[in-house]
Amino acid sequence: MAQMIDLETAFWITIDVSLAFLTIYILTRYIKLKRQVREAKNRTISNLVDFADKFQKYVLNLGGREAVITIFNELIVSLTMSNHINISRNLTNKEVLTILSNNLPKDTSRILYEMYNLYELVRFGGHNPSEEEIEQFYERLELLSKTVNTHVGG
Repeated sequence: MAQMIDLETAFWITIDVSLAFLTIYILTRYIKLKRQVREAKNRTISNLVDFADKFQKYVLNLGGREAVITIFNELIVSLTMSNHINISRNLTNKEVLTILSNNLPKDTSRILYEMYNLYELVRFGGHNPSEEEIEQFYERLELLSKTVNTHVGG
């Protein structure tokens, strides 16, 4: 003969089953989100490597001055997009860099500010970068790639 379960027991069994399903759902969503973040960071690393290669091509095709201006602007746009930061169009690159630095590791921010110093001189001072400055800028792009790679855990 089947034994009846009292109403209170049935209520708690229902609650327990619901909590188990909710826990499983939340855990799977969390795992998917972590995977998406990891993939986005890996794409950022890939993009940063592309920036170093692009920079070399820009130097050959556009010259050092235009290469520094173009690649720095592209880099800032890429970093804001990959960090899901919505930036107003009326902000200067320095203001955007300040916002970005709140979302990036300190050593990454330091490298970006070092690159910005040459960008500012070239963009607003009309400076034509020397071979040494172009090489240092390129090295900063490579270092940026390695730094981001280290923070992702690769």
